[in-house]
Amino acid sequence: MLNRKQKMLLHIYKDAAGINDPTYRSIIQSSAGVSSAGDSRFSQSGFEHAMAKLETVLFQRVHAREIADPRGLVKWIGKEYYWRDKLPKDHLLNARQRYTIEQLWRRLKEFLPDDKCTDAYLRGIIKKATGRETGPLELSRAEAGLVLDALRDRMASAIKACNKEPVPF
Repeated sequence: MLNRKQKMLLHIYKDAAGINDPTYRSIIQSSAGVSSAGDSRFSQSGFEHAMAKLETVLFQRVHAREIADPRGLVKWIGKEYYWRDKLPKDHLLNARQRYTIEQLWRRLKEFLPDDKCTDAYLRGIIKKATGRETGPLELSRAEAGLVLDALRDRMASAIKACNKEPVPF
């Protein structure tokens, strides 16, 4: 379910692009599978896809000189490709998976000896989880899920080994 700010952003972009209500509902239906921002099934992924579509329409209309460029006039509209750049490319991990991997790795390093707090160690976890040598940003969505499980397992082992209480996440 979306929070108030997310609902507000949808409507800000809709209004800035001059999109009528039926077109807006069509956009969120095709991108999120719901017909209203208030629908409890409106997911984070659906929100990001809907925002990317609204952003696309907005800047297509700006470039066609159908509407004025809202950047600088509307504080919530900044970069032209903000929402489109947030979407995962070619089935790569999404922003939420990337953030969670970064946070779990940061927390895991608190329990590891200094010599294991390296990119090489993280790449070793990734290789063991996925079977291929790659960095965290080149993971597919499915591989990111495997890496998240591996990081959680490794953190549980590290916590047991040093008998430290974890800081709530």
